[in-house]
Amino acid sequence: MSKKTKEERIKTLKATQEARKQETLDKVNKAIERLLKTGAKISFQAIAREANVSVPYLYKYPELKERIQQLRSQQRKMPSHQVNQPPVNAKTHSQMVGRLKKRIQQLEEENKELKRKNEALAGQVYRVHTLQEQVERQKDLIVTLESRLKEPPKAEVIPITSKAKAQINDSIKTQLDELGISLNTTLTKTIKGASEDTVLAAVEAVKHQLDKSEVDNPGGLLNKAIKEGWIKPEPTSVPSSPTPKPQIYHSQEDEEKKTLSSKDLAKLSNLFKDK
Repeated sequence: MSKKTKEERIKTLKATQEARKQETLDKVNKAIERLLKTGAKISFQAIAREANVSVPYLYKYPELKERIQQLRSQQRKMPSHQVNQPPVNAKTHSQMVGRLKKRIQQLEEENKELKRKNEALAGQVYRVHTLQEQVERQKDLIVTLESRLKEPPKAEVIPITSKAKAQINDSIKTQLDELGISLNTTLTKTIKGASEDTVLAAVEAVKHQLDKSEVDNPGGLLNKAIKEGWIKPEPTSVPSSPTPKPQIYHSQEDEEKKTLSSKDLAKLSNLFKDK
């Protein structure tokens, strides 16, 4: 942000504060005039209550504080005897109450209007500051772009493998989710620095290790497995027993059929001999 912009912002804030101060002082002065007209006792508490401000606010401004003290001193010097006032009947009392209610309503409306103006001014000041900051950023961006345009173009050679290492493969992320391992800075750096095959082989080795025993830090174990190039051990082969040859069983009926067939053949041969 430039020096000129800062000065303009400070000037705007000062003007806003001065306007608020003047409005509040006018409100306090009107409250003092009302108290004087009604013959009420002048005090810091009474004026603060009538003007709807705090007592410390009245002490904040020396000229206001001095005026209140003078009015209070003048009241103290006045004779303390009571002034005979005409008796107040019901009609007069009702009129006074009506005027007071009307005055209270007016003050409430003035208060609402002042609050509305205050919120509007605050919103405008905020928008002005926001726009000024945006303008300053745009100016800085324009200066940067202009300086870059004046520089000669530089030929940059981007290796093909750098893009592949910039992100983690979805298959690796799926494997990590199954293991319940969350990515941190160290593990992410290790995975990006290794090939996909190395990482997947290390994941399988860690799965095998987790099946055998519990591990307090699976992420740390995987980080170590990737760096050291772990692979899942191959299962030991168990020699299989030779398959027995199938045996053919003959039923008892087949044997009887074979026996009967031989007897019949003998009888037939004898018959032919007799003939």
